[in-house]
Amino acid sequence: MRGCPIGMTGRRGIKVKNKIVLKPSYWASVSGGKDSLYMLFYILLNLNKYPLDGVVHFELEIDFPFIKNVIDYMESECKKYGIKFVRIKPRTTWKELYNQYGYPTRVSRWCNSKYKLDAQRQCKDFLKSQGYQLVTYIGYCADEVNRFEKRAGNNEIYPLVDAGINESKILDWAKEVPIFNDYYKFNKRCGCMYCPMCTMNNLAYILLYYPNSYEEMMKLAKETELLLGREYGKPFSVFSGNPKYNAVYKDKRVREKYLPQLEEQLKKDNIYTTLIK
Repeated sequence: MRGCPIGMTGRRGIKVKNKIVLKPSYWASVSGGKDSLYMLFYILLNLNKYPLDGVVHFELEIDFPFIKNVIDYMESECKKYGIKFVRIKPRTTWKELYNQYGYPTRVSRWCNSKYKLDAQRQCKDFLKSQGYQLVTYIGYCADEVNRFEKRAGNNEIYPLVDAGINESKILDWAKEVPIFNDYYKFNKRCGCMYCPMCTMNNLAYILLYYPNSYEEMMKLAKETELLLGREYGKPFSVFSGNPKYNAVYKDKRVREKYLPQLEEQLKKDNIYTTLIK
C-alpha cells in the first residue's frame, strides 16, 4: 500500500508558550538486511532500554526477492510482542522514475533522493501531523563510525553502537541464516538490486540467483548509457566515472570471471548442487 497508515496510541504533542512541543515516537527502521534484522532482535530483547512504538520498512520494488521473506519474518516476530509493523512504498515507482531520469548513476542517484527517501518523508510527515516527532533506530554497527558520526542530531539512535557490536560479528552470523538465501556468503552489505554502486560479486550473485532481474538491470543500464552517450557526444557509464567500465564491460566480466568464481565457491560449500536442482 502507498501512504503512511500509522496509528498511534498514548503520547501527544503539548502546547507550551504558543509552541507545539512534539512528543517522541520511537520507530525501528528496517531494510531487511543483516544489520537491521540483528538490531530488531536486540531491541525486542531490550524493550526496557529502547521503547518501541513501531517498526517501519520502506518497501521498494527493486529490493532483492529474499528481502520480502525477511520482512515477513520480522513482522511475525513483532506481532508476538504486540509491536506495530508498517510498510511504506514510495509514491512514485522506480520504473516511473527511470522513464523520467534514466538509470541512476554513481553521480545522479535519484534512486535515493527521489525514491527511497520519499517513503521516509511520508513517515515523518504523518507523525508530525499527529503531534509526534519521529525518533529512528538505525542499524549502524559500532565500527561504522564514518557512517553514523556525520548524522549526529538527526533524531536517530544506534542500538548496535551502544552495545559495541561490530559488523564482522553480524556478517559471520548472517552467513549461516538461511532466510538470506546465501547472499552474505559472498557479499558484505545489501543495497537495492539495481544499485549503480554494486560490486562485481554482487552482480554475479544476481545473475546466478535472479537471472531475469539481472538481464533487465543490464538492459536498462545499457539503454541509459547509449542515450547519455549520444547526448554528451562521448561514451558514458552509469557504474563508473570511467566510461570504459560501462554495462557492456561489467556484463562481460561478470559472465567470464565472477560468475565462474561464484559457482566454484558454491560447489566447495556444497550449495551449487542444491541450487540448480
